[in-house]
Amino acid sequence: MSRASVALGLGGGVLALLLLAAPLGAALAGLWSARQTRADLMASLSAPPPPVRPLLAPGLAIAAADRAAAARSLATMIRGRAASAGVLVEALAPASSPSGIVALRIRLSGQEKAVIAMLDGIERGTPLVRFRSWRATALADGGVRIEGEMVAAWR
Repeated sequence: MSRASVALGLGGGVLALLLLAAPLGAALAGLWSARQTRADLMASLSAPPPPVRPLLAPGLAIAAADRAAAARSLATMIRGRAASAGVLVEALAPASSPSGIVALRIRLSGQEKAVIAMLDGIERGTPLVRFRSWRATALADGGVRIEGEMVAAWR
């Protein structure tokens, strides 16, 4: 073997090393990333599940054994507030709602200030009660009629 052929072989080897260095680096980086992802997934599978946080803070839901009891409790609260505010409860009936929620279709009428003050007190107080939908209609005697659905959480 001559020196020229050895030099040519070494030069070709160095050239091949330089050309393959970039793809080798990318392949090694991909392998490291895949191993890290696998380790992260294994760690997340072996970790205990996070605790389930309640939808509402304690004390904001209606405490009841079932949906019917929660609906009666909400209806009693609305009737009591309406009586103390001088508001007429024209209709109060259960409405369909998802699990953990109780809904009532209501129709109230009375003097505008009394109705608004009563509804404001209900929505600001506890348990947490909100209107899902509502409509206000002016009455001929200066009063107002509110129709809609009120919803509240229960447990």
